[in-house]
Amino acid sequence: MNDIIECPHCHKKFPVEEALRHKIREEFEREQKPLMWKKALAAADERIRGQITQDMKLLKDQLEEEVKKREESQRNELALRKERIKFEEDKKEFELTSQRKLDEERKKISEESYKKAIEENRLKEVEYQNKEKDYLKKIEELNRQMKQGSQQTQGEILELEIENILKREFPYDEVKEVPKGIKGADIQHIVKNNYGKIIGSIVWESKRTKAWSDIWINKLKQDQRAVNADLAVIVTQVLPEGTKNFSIKNEVWISNYDSILGLATLLRDSLIKIATVRLSETNKQDKKEILWNYLTGIEFKNRMDAIADVYHQMQEEMEIEKRWFTKKWAKQERNIRQVIDSISGMDGDLKGITGKSLTDPEDLIKLESVNKDLNEKT
Repeated sequence: MNDIIECPHCHKKFPVEEALRHKIREEFEREQKPLMWKKALAAADERIRGQITQDMKLLKDQLEEEVKKREESQRNELALRKERIKFEEDKKEFELTSQRKLDEERKKISEESYKKAIEENRLKEVEYQNKEKDYLKKIEELNRQMKQGSQQTQGEILELEIENILKREFPYDEVKEVPKGIKGADIQHIVKNNYGKIIGSIVWESKRTKAWSDIWINKLKQDQRAVNADLAVIVTQVLPEGTKNFSIKNEVWISNYDSILGLATLLRDSLIKIATVRLSETNKQDKKEILWNYLTGIEFKNRMDAIADVYHQMQEEMEIEKRWFTKKWAKQERNIRQVIDSISGMDGDLKGITGKSLTDPEDLIKLESVNKDLNEKT
């Protein structure tokens, strides 16, 4: 039979177990609301982490392939250097042996034989010198190939990343990689409208070098004309002097890596607007010229700069929020642990007094399960 207690104010009587259950249920429901938010945020974080993990794995595989190529080149170079060392040792041994024999022969042979031996030794020395030159040339060629291979691999990684961004953000467009060995830009981005109709194209060229070169602009413009593309973009890790995030020079757009998505979105929207003008206006050439002047003018550049600044600011704010939520979840976890410990302690005290547990064991198990989930996710 349940124990009955009486309220000192209203003198209403009710079971002790019912009062405790009601209080525990209210505390539990109050704690569940932040947990629901946490689970939703954790799910979003998991999706983001999954995408980042996938991209990192792709880059890791590419870097591992580069390391394998570099290690192979280093092994070849090491073998060549060992062979050269052996050649040097053989050369010294040969010279020493030849000198000893020559000293012995001087005492035995005539002047004519002595001159003949000198000539033979000179010819052999010339032969060794020629071999030495050949080995040095091989070492230089190997070093050149190794450096060239490393730069080429880094450039291919940047090119692949640009291609992945365009395909991911514009899935209905056509993004084509120009095969290695074929003249042309690295990537051709064919823009389509909502009906799948081609309305324009953009050529992309990636550069991962230590210095900027204006020669790239004329070369890309030739590639642009070859495929009749509307716009051309160079993505480089070293921007021209005076360029912050992106700029336009001689009708070619120049961008850093962080501005790829923003610039691609605006250029793509511009091509769509041009196509719309061509269909809706009779004076096509004038409209196109007005729009092109807008795209190459200071107003468009200022808007792009503003978008890039906001984009970077949003990235920084997101990192700050992630750190804040991590601290908040850790604090909530400690609070839940205290609630569980308090309930368990109170239940033990009451059990010692009344002889029975007043708390449903399943409720404690559920609380322990929730706390365990928090530990695993934080």
